[in-house]
Amino acid sequence: MGLKMSNVALKEIKEIIFSGRSIAVSAHTSPDGDAIGAACALAMAVNGRGGYAKVFLEKYADVFNVIPVNGIVENEMGEFKPEIYIAVDCGDMERLGGFKEAFAGSKIRINIDHHKSNTYFGDLNYVDTEASSTCEIIYKIVGDMLSSLNNADYIAGCIYSGIVFDTGGFRHTSTSSITLAAASELIKYKFDFSKIYNTIFNTRKFEEAKALGRAILNMEKLAGGEIVYSSMSQEEIKSCGTESDGLSEIINYLKGISGCKAAVFVYEKSTGVFKVSMRSEDDVDVSAVAQSFGGGGHAKAAGCTVEGSKKEILDKIIVEISKQLT
Repeated sequence: MGLKMSNVALKEIKEIIFSGRSIAVSAHTSPDGDAIGAACALAMAVNGRGGYAKVFLEKYADVFNVIPVNGIVENEMGEFKPEIYIAVDCGDMERLGGFKEAFAGSKIRINIDHHKSNTYFGDLNYVDTEASSTCEIIYKIVGDMLSSLNNADYIAGCIYSGIVFDTGGFRHTSTSSITLAAASELIKYKFDFSKIYNTIFNTRKFEEAKALGRAILNMEKLAGGEIVYSSMSQEEIKSCGTESDGLSEIINYLKGISGCKAAVFVYEKSTGVFKVSMRSEDDVDVSAVAQSFGGGGHAKAAGCTVEGSKKEILDKIIVEISKQLT
């Protein structure tokens, strides 16, 4: 099939997904709540309708074990060769990491996402940048059949988890009446939505709290406090007893500083390789900044991975953000 650089009707994608062919579903590297929830909900819906779908994801942070995936996630594909490969919550093919080659070699490749920076890398693409999350799109696909499925409680829990994660607990401006209507329907099913919310947002390991403290100690501000940034080296991360998946909440803390319009957190993943996370207000489109460094995301939440020295990377990122504040 030829690459289509535009959306197809959701109805067309839905017909193919539930056509009875074997399916693999994957999401981006370092899967978050939306990626996990979307992949698992979609695959479980296919299986609930008598189809055959499997989920392949990289290992993810322990906090997301609260998502009711019902044991469907696998970390390696082995000999499985699906007819259809679906990428969810993934801006480009490279972000599929170790599953990229299997996706590229599949007969039918489907891309379902909500990121503004999506490259429309599938044979069939459905990218809704107005959706709060990819899970909100998955709800559009499976919502009308949910009550008829015997695994509906798990599916509803997965979709809710993704929506609540990507909206920051319904706090982000991406939250719409459609988002809240979907959440309202989902909590009619039997899953512990309160536990999901509190685990994702209010639970952290001791080591993660230490890492947050270190990041706060390293915090600096520029432009009269409109830019707040921090960084951590490999040594600092290790000294706190955690790994990179224990740093996800730091950027949100930085963004919460009074007067901050753009927050930047840079940490060293491996020698000379740094992960950059950014959050912003309306004044700054951090997705544009991330894209200029080979990354992507949303206008107010984006990131990239850059090689170089920490100081050089921070300087370049801050220069790009400053251009939007002048």
